[in-house]
Formats: sequence, C-alpha cells, structure tokens
Amino acid sequence: MSLRFRLLIISAVLLGCFVARGTPAAQAIAVSPVLFDFDIAQGSSKQGAITIVNDTDQEDVFRLEVRNFVAMGEDGAQEYLEEKELTGLASWVSVNRPSVTLAPGQAAEFPFVVTVPKDGEPGGHYASVFFSRAPRQADGTGVGIGGKVGVLLLVNVPGDVREEAQIASFTLQGPKLRSHLPAVFDLRLRNLGSVHFRPRGSLVIRNMFGQEISRVPANPKNSAVLPNSVRRVESVWANTLDEELDSGFWAEVRNEWKNFAFGRYRATVDMSYGTQAKTLTSSEVVLWVIPWRLSLFALGGLFILIFLFRTYNRLLVRSALKKEARGRRR
Repeated sequence: MSLRFRLLIISAVLLGCFVARGTPAAQAIAVSPVLFDFDIAQGSSKQGAITIVNDTDQEDVFRLEVRNFVAMGEDGAQEYLEEKELTGLASWVSVNRPSVTLAPGQAAEFPFVVTVPKDGEPGGHYASVFFSRAPRQADGTGVGIGGKVGVLLLVNVPGDVREEAQIASFTLQGPKLRSHLPAVFDLRLRNLGSVHFRPRGSLVIRNMFGQEISRVPANPKNSAVLPNSVRRVESVWANTLDEELDSGFWAEVRNEWKNFAFGRYRATVDMSYGTQAKTLTSSEVVLWVIPWRLSLFALGGLFILIFLFRTYNRLLVRSALKKEARGRRR
C-alpha cells in the first residue's frame, strides 16, 4: 500500500474547496496524523511532525498557518478565532519553514515545536495547524480554486486545573418499544472544568431479571470533551450491525432473528473521567424489545405442536378402543 494511499485514508476533511462551474481534476490535500494530544509543562517543549501529500495533478505551493479554536456544537466541530495577533497555543507553535513546493503526488514532512512559556496558563489549549494553497485558475473557467486542511492540536498544561464534568442527558434514539436491536444511545457530556478529557467506561445492559447481559463502549471513538462545552457521543447495543436494508415483512423477520432480544431492558452508565477517574452518573434508560413477527411464527408453531399432540392422543385412544372391541368379540 503506497504512502499516498495510506495518508488519504486518514486525511482530514477538505475545507474551503469550491468550484463555480466545471469539474477540476483531483484537488485533495492529505495530511497525517490528523490529531496531536500533548501534555506539556510550563517552560517545556514538545516536538511533532506532520506529513502532507500533494494529491493534485499540478505542482503546488503549500503554506502553513496556526489558529486557535473553541468547541462549536456538540459533535466535535471547531470554531476558529479571528486574531490580528496570535495568542495562546497558536503563538506557542513554531515551524522551521512556513511553506513548501510539492510536485504531484509528492510528500513532505513539516516538523514543529510547541513551547509553553513559564507563565503559560494551566489547563487546556486548542489550535489547528492549517495547510493551504493559493487559489489558481481552473482550466477555461477563470475561477480560482483553493483548498485547506487542518491538523488538530490539543495541549494540556499541568498545574492548578479544574476537572469537573457531568452527564447532561442520557437518552435512547427512537421508540422505547421496538421489535429488534440495535438500540442507539445518546450520551451528552458537559465539561465544567478547565482541561479536556476523554471519558472511559461502558453502558451496562440488564434484562428484566436484573442480570447484566452486555457491556457497550460508552465512548467508542474516544472523543475528547473540551472545556465549557457539551459533547454528544453515540453507543450502539446490537448482536450484529449486518441489518437487512430492504423494507417489508420478511426483511424485518430476518432482522428480528439476527438482532434478537425479548423483554424489558435497562441501560445504565458506568463511566469515569480525568486523572482521578471521577465517576459519571445518570438516570437509567428503559427499553422494550418485542419481536412480534417471530412471536407469530412461535405461536403458529406452538399451535401446530398442540394440534399434532392432540391428534396423536386421539389416534392412540382410537387404537386402544379398537383393540378392546376386538377383545370383547372374541
């Protein structure tokens, strides 16, 4: 597998690319890795390196810039801060070259250093390292085409930090009564502290008798929750994710068979966060799973068994009566 292909798989989402008319050739910029998560003490430094690939069909000049960001929304998006002069983490990042010229398919490595000043504020600091190219003329259109990708940089400065979080809500997507799994849970986590954290733990599933039957990763993507924000994470409880996509009775029968469950279930949160592994608690979520299509078949099979059993008994009785009648005639 080529370096370019591996990097494309994990490349960041292409930002800001637009075309007014016409379809240009490949315009992607690929970078790796897409995230750095550092712990750096005051007065200390850490090094990193970003690999960038020019996946266009032309030679390009790629420029680097750094911007601070804060959390936006609940799904991990970023809001970048407009600053005339760089402050905070963006001002702590230094690179040995601000730009590079790459031929089509060529890769280059950008080393960088993050140096926290001695008076750097303890807590979480967040920025993105962007690579961009200047807009160029698309063939025959007179329209400029530009592109930009970003690598996230999360830095925690140890010291007098506050770690405090709570579960804002714990809910079930869709109806509480369903015919089969999967069940998708939404967990909204609120960070009231001054540093980001990645919650660890499970959702515990118990049946109607109180027995634990499953544990589901509560933060399957290891998502980070930034300070002063709420992050939504999804967890899925299922026997298999291989569902029938077709609609109709028989497709749903197959789904009920593949993702079988029956009765009342309770889901609770067993999670912790931070350096002291503080516990996160919430109320439980209840759901019912009644595979009624399979139940129809089960009832039909039960009626058939009862019918066969009763028929068999009648035949035995008739056979016994015939034997008794023949004995009397003799």
